[in-house]
Amino acid sequence: MIINSVINNNVVMSTDANDEECILVGKGIGFKAVAGDPIDEGKIQKKFMLADKGIMAKFKRILEEVSAEELLVSSEIISMAKQQLKTTLNESIYITLPDHIHYVIQRYRDHELINNSFLWDIKRYYPKEFVVGNSAIQLINERFGIELDENESGFLAFHFINAANNFDGTQNMERVTTIIHEIINIVSYSLNYPIETDINGYRFITHVKFFVQKMVNRTNTDDNSAEDLFELVKQKYRESYEIVQHINQFLSQSYHYQMTESDQLYFMMHIHRLRRNK
Repeated sequence: MIINSVINNNVVMSTDANDEECILVGKGIGFKAVAGDPIDEGKIQKKFMLADKGIMAKFKRILEEVSAEELLVSSEIISMAKQQLKTTLNESIYITLPDHIHYVIQRYRDHELINNSFLWDIKRYYPKEFVVGNSAIQLINERFGIELDENESGFLAFHFINAANNFDGTQNMERVTTIIHEIINIVSYSLNYPIETDINGYRFITHVKFFVQKMVNRTNTDDNSAEDLFELVKQKYRESYEIVQHINQFLSQSYHYQMTESDQLYFMMHIHRLRRNK
């Protein structure tokens, strides 16, 4: 095998014997290497091959931000989830999970973690996925020397739920899909921006899926744990806050659903990222 391109010191692009594109991860595998160099196969720790070319393209883009260690622990968690849940997972999880792990580690170190307003629902409706999420958080804490708690176990559980398309029947799936498109259309119209074209849009859409699944599966509950941060972000990202109010008004009128401050906080953060990278 030879190197097609070097992503960083620990990640390179190559092609296998069947001329299929693959991503190789290993300590020092790309150090001082250039395209055309032979690969030291003894350094390969993980080989990623995704059948969906669109997902593969997005996967390559997140490699610019996600570390090799984050990729490897994500791969271990995905394998563990498949085994314990006894299910197949959509290849999109190879993007969403390492991306989430990367940003939650960053938020932890920046002291910006907030409570998961979905947690009660996840424990109740998806107990198996939550148990896997707990195991995943223990692994992340050990590998990166941090102390994430069950709030993040809940977020990771939602990645498994989403990747398994674990909806409660066809009718519910159709309803979830409809609401997802409605929210995305509101934001896209407000920004005059095609959200699905970049990685930040992909992150936003993933969050919308999580939110709508929670919205459809339960009656909303109040959560005041993020009140101070909500007020701070509301003032700092005023235009994003106004877009979130359009979403909240639409959901209230169309589905009798009122967003909590935590709901709004997450949406503001994602919309700000979309606006910043517009």
